[in-house]
Amino acid sequence: MGPGDLQEILEGLNVYTDEHTLVTVGDDAGVYEYGGVVWVHTVDFITPILNDPYLWGAISSANSLSDVYAMGGVPLNALAIVGFNNCDLEVSTFKEVMRGAVDKLREAKTVLLGGHTIDDKEPKFGLAVAGVCPEGRYITQGGAKPGQLLILTKPIGTGILVKGVKEGLLREKDISNAIENMLTLNDKARTLMLSLGATSCTDVTGFGLLGHAWNVCKSSEVGMRIYFEKVPVYELSAHLVKKKIYPKGAMDNLKFVKENLRSDLDLWKLILLCDPVTSGGLLFTVDRGKEGYLQNKAKELNVNLWIVGEVLPERVLEVV
Repeated sequence: MGPGDLQEILEGLNVYTDEHTLVTVGDDAGVYEYGGVVWVHTVDFITPILNDPYLWGAISSANSLSDVYAMGGVPLNALAIVGFNNCDLEVSTFKEVMRGAVDKLREAKTVLLGGHTIDDKEPKFGLAVAGVCPEGRYITQGGAKPGQLLILTKPIGTGILVKGVKEGLLREKDISNAIENMLTLNDKARTLMLSLGATSCTDVTGFGLLGHAWNVCKSSEVGMRIYFEKVPVYELSAHLVKKKIYPKGAMDNLKFVKENLRSDLDLWKLILLCDPVTSGGLLFTVDRGKEGYLQNKAKELNVNLWIVGEVLPERVLEVV
C-alpha cells in the first residue's frame, strides 16, 4: 500500500496504548517495555522479487529484520508468514524459500519459532520479528535536528531493477551487486549509527528515499535538503527510469511527498529517488563535525555510507 493511502487509514484511529507503550503506530517498528526489557516488534512480507526462490527467502528475511535494526534493536526471534499455492508451484520451491530464510536468520542469530501459511494465488513471504534494545536504548524517526548531516548506507534503485528483471529486460546476473546489497543485513549499519550518536533513523524500503525522508521530517518537525548527485544509485536503474520503466509504487511515493517537495530536478531523477526499495539501507542523522570519525568507523565496520544531505529548520523536502 502506498504511503499516502496508509496515512489516510491510520489517521484518527483510536489506538489503545498502556503505560508500557514507548513507540506505537507510525514508526518503523513498535517499542514496548515490560519487566525492565525494551522490546521491538515489526512485521513485513513481500511477493517474489526474483526468480530464484532461495534468494527471495533470504532477501525477504533481511528486509523483515531491517526495521528492528532501524530502531536500534537486536532481533531475537521470528515467525514466518507464508502465502503459497501448491497447485501452481512445487512444494520443493517453497522449501528453497524457507532454506534461504533460515540461512539468513542463522546469520542474524535470530530463532525461527514458527509461523503460519495460507493458500494464496500470489506467493508471499516474510517475518514477524521480535527483538530487544540493549540497555533500553532505542531510536525513532523523531529526533532529527536542524544542521545535522543525513547519512545513507545502501544505494537505491532495487525496485526499478527488479521491475527490469520481471519485464525480461535484465537477468539476475545483471544486478548481482544489487542482490548482494539486498542480502546484506543492517546489523553493522545499526552499530555504526548508534556509535555515531544518531538522533533519528529509519530504513529505506517501500516508500523510497524521499518517502522515508519525509516521514522523518514529519516526526521530527524539520525539513531536509537532499543532493541528488550525492545519492548512490545503481547505473542500470537510472537507465531504466529514463526509458520510463519503473514500478507503480515509485509514482505513489512521489505523490505522497509532492505537496512538500521543492525541486527543479528532471522528473526521472525524482522518480528514481522515490524508487520502492527492498531491503535497503539505514537513513540516519548525526551532528556535524563527525565526518572524519564517521568514515573511519564505517571502514572499521565494513559498512558503506554516503552523506546525502542535511537537516533544515523549515519543514520542506528540498532536492537539488
